[in-house]
Amino acid sequence: MGNAFGSSDAGPRVRLSNGGSDVFLDVLALAACELAETDFQRGFALLLCNSRIGLGNESFDLDELPWPSVGWEAERGFLLRVIGLAKARFRWEMLSYEPPYAEKYLADYEEVVRDYRPPAEAVELPRMWDPEPAATAFTRCREHGLFLGDYTDCRVCS
Repeated sequence: MGNAFGSSDAGPRVRLSNGGSDVFLDVLALAACELAETDFQRGFALLLCNSRIGLGNESFDLDELPWPSVGWEAERGFLLRVIGLAKARFRWEMLSYEPPYAEKYLADYEEVVRDYRPPAEAVELPRMWDPEPAATAFTRCREHGLFLGDYTDCRVCS
């Protein structure tokens, strides 16, 4: 089946197989959990850590994120920093596999994010942006530093 990452309009999207999506989300999650500071940023990192259902259910649109009406450029800058850190192979040595196509996925996604402008209207907040999320969701894996999320385990632990 596969997954797509981009915006819900007819704009550019990164289309990946289920296996490619796993790799893409693994390398993004390693970087996002390291850099996340604000509620939006922590919510994005948690989205990456929770996205592992598979079978074409991992994709998300940038339009579905709760972009602030003021200062959204800073949060888009965060996504670009996450992509940059991932492109620098941050903690890739911790993966149990070599991600040979990850750099291409990240470069394509960087282009999508760089050109992205959020919708003017607010979106309904997913649970990971709940003002009072379950404390256990943000507990970190001791080995990889990832949020354990809803599944209470690390997405990259074997």
